[in-house]
Amino acid sequence: MTCCCPVCGFRRQRRRAYRGAYLIGRNFSVKAKQWLTTLGGAALAGGVAWQYLKRPRDVRWIDCVGELPHPDASRFTVVDGVRLHYQEFGAPNAPALVLLHGYCSSSYTWKDVAEPLATAGYRVIAPDLKGFGFSEKPADRRYHVQDHAQLVIGLLDRLGIEAPTLVGNSFGGAVALSCALMWSTRVSALVLIDAAYNDAPLQQYPFSLYARIARTWLVGETAVPLLMATRRTAETLLRGFFHDQQVVTPDRVAAYFRPLRTVEGQRAALTTARQWDLNWIEQELDGVTVPTLIIWGEYDRSIPVALGVRLRARLAHAEFVVIPDCGHIPEEERPEETTALIVDFCRRRLARAPASLTTSTAGTSPPAVAVATVVKPEATAVADVTATTDASGVPAAAMTDAAEAPPATVPSVLN
Repeated sequence: MTCCCPVCGFRRQRRRAYRGAYLIGRNFSVKAKQWLTTLGGAALAGGVAWQYLKRPRDVRWIDCVGELPHPDASRFTVVDGVRLHYQEFGAPNAPALVLLHGYCSSSYTWKDVAEPLATAGYRVIAPDLKGFGFSEKPADRRYHVQDHAQLVIGLLDRLGIEAPTLVGNSFGGAVALSCALMWSTRVSALVLIDAAYNDAPLQQYPFSLYARIARTWLVGETAVPLLMATRRTAETLLRGFFHDQQVVTPDRVAAYFRPLRTVEGQRAALTTARQWDLNWIEQELDGVTVPTLIIWGEYDRSIPVALGVRLRARLAHAEFVVIPDCGHIPEEERPEETTALIVDFCRRRLARAPASLTTSTAGTSPPAVAVATVVKPEATAVADVTATTDASGVPAAAMTDAAEAPPATVPSVLN
C-alpha cells in the first residue's frame, strides 16, 4: 500500500526525476559517442581525401634540375612507346656498363659511382626504370620484371650498345638476370649487388609489411598513398635499407620521396609490387653462363647475405664478395669500395679478351680504399679476410674463377 503523506509523495517524485535525468544522460552519452565516432570517421575520410587530392600528378625533371646530381648527364629517349630518362657518362666508344637501380629507387642511387666508373674508362648508362624516377609511368599494368628487361634491351638498341656489362642492385639485379636469361647474347657480364632473384624479399623487413599491404586489393589502393605521402614515413622505410644511418641525409630522403609522393609514382610502385614474381629466375639460374660478380652488404636485412651465398652456389662463373658494415645499397653506403670492385672485375675480365677490346679501358684508377670481406661460396658466414686496393685500384684479395688462376697481383682465394 502506497503511503499518501506529503513526505513520501515528495520522495517518489524525486526518485522519478532522478531516474528520468539518468535515462536522459545515458541516451545523450550514447548519442554523443555515436556523433563523435561519425565525426572521427568523417575527419579520417577527409584526411585521406586531402592526401589524395594534394598529390602532384608526376614529377618533372625540369622542376627539379637544380637539386639533381649530374643534371648535365641526363637524357631522354622513347623505347616501345615509353619515355625513359637516363644519365650517360664516359666516352661513347668505351666498354659499356648499364646500371640498374632497385625497387622504388632511381638513377640517383648511382650518383657516387657513375662518374668514377666513367673516369676509369667506361661508358656508363644509368636509366630510370619504367615507372620510377623521371621515366614515364603509364597505367598499362606492364610492370613485370620481364617487361622491365625488355625495355632495357630496347634502350640498348636505341643507344647502339650490343653487349654491355649489366650492373643491378636489388630489383635491378632481377632485371639484369632476366636480360641474361632471355637475351643471353646481349649481355657480356653481370654485376649483381644485393640482387633479388626470388620472392624471399617479400618476407623480409623492411619490405615485408609494405609488400603485404600493397599486394592486398583495395587496402593497397588506400594505404600505399598514405604511406608514401608523408616524408617521415618514407624516411623510416628508407632507414631500414641502410646499416650506416648517417648516410640517410635529408637530400637522400628527398630524392627518394620526390617521385613516390606523386599519383603516377605510387601507382607504378603498387603495380610493380603486385606483379613481383621472381621465383622463375631462381629456377632458371643454371642458364646464366656469363661471368658474374656478386657484391653483398654484410648487414643487408631485406635480402640477407645468406641469399647471396645461395645465389653464388647456383652460378658456375661467379665471384662473391661481401662488403663489411654495409646494408642493402652498397653503391650509396660504400660507393668507393663498390666502384673499386666493379672496375677490378671488368678489367680482369677484359684482360682475358683480345687486346682490341681493352684499348679503351685505360683511365684514372679510383683511390686506394678498403674494399671487402671475402666469402667462400660454400660458407654461410663472413670469412675473416679483408681486401684492400693497391695503387692501381685492383683489390689485393678477390674471389676468382676456379677454372683460371688469379692475376699475379691478387693472392689466390678459394672459389
